[in-house]
This record gives sequence, structure tokens and C-alpha cells, in this order.
Amino acid sequence: MAEAARPKGRLAGTGIRLIAGAYDACILVGLGFLAFIPVTVAEHSLGIIPHAFKVMLLFSIAFAYFAGFWHKAGATTGMRPWKLRVAVCGTGEPVSLLAASIRFIVLMLTWLAALMTFVYMLYRDTGHALFFVCALLPVISMACMMLTPNRQSLHDLIAGTSVYRIED
Repeated sequence: MAEAARPKGRLAGTGIRLIAGAYDACILVGLGFLAFIPVTVAEHSLGIIPHAFKVMLLFSIAFAYFAGFWHKAGATTGMRPWKLRVAVCGTGEPVSLLAASIRFIVLMLTWLAALMTFVYMLYRDTGHALFFVCALLPVISMACMMLTPNRQSLHDLIAGTSVYRIED
């Protein structure tokens, strides 16, 4: 059986990637709500469920969503409307599960740092080193995306991937 030709694409822009990321974040919030319906029911009838279990559940859902879609389909649901695909940088090959996992871990660290930065700013608690560390990671990631020739954000650089917009 002949192998299907890889679709042609160009590097995805920063704005469209941010829109796709926002779309994915909304989907993850919805998945989290759905996952916590039975957890809430179980907690009501069985008693307190350990916080670590809840955190691991959310992390597992996010991992399955991102790494699973990147590895199997090349794109998450948030990337598909804009015809974005994650592929190995330079070759365009599909992403391995290891690369998708590395990309996921660094992406989650970046999102967590951005969220912590927002919380620190919300509470006007910006006068210590942890705020600057949290604020620096998303800035570095965005700077990488704007300055690297393949428009790779920090998680793409570390995982050896890039995001392409598929041409019709």
C-alpha cells in the first residue's frame, strides 16, 4: 500500500497559535468539569478525596488530550479549524509520543507560569523573585516564537517540533 503524501504547509503565525491555544484551554476546562462530576458525587458519598488525586486526574486529562492528539492526529481540536499541525521540525514527520510528551510538559510549565503571573498581578504581589521567575518563562517562550527562524516556542524548541499551517 502506497504511503500518503504529507500535506504541504507553511509555518504558523503567533496570533493563530494563541487563538488555537485559547480554544484548547476552553475545551480542557469543559473536560475538567465533566471529569469532576463523578468525583464530586463520589466525594459527597464517600468523604473527602485527596487533593493529589484531583490534581493527577486533571494532569492526566490534559496529557491525554494534548499528547494523544499531537501524536495520533498531529493537531488538537483547537488547532483543526485553522488547519494547524504539529510536526518534527525540518522533516515534517509526525510527532513521536516522546516528543509530544516533552512538548506537553514544557507547555504546561509555561501555562502554569503564565497563570501564576496573572494571580500575582491580580493580588498586587509582584515584589518578590518568584513573580519575576513566573513572568519570565512565558516571555521567553513568546520571544522564541517570534525570533527563531521556524517560529518555535520554547516547548517546540525543546521537543524538536514546529507548528505548520496546512495549505489547501
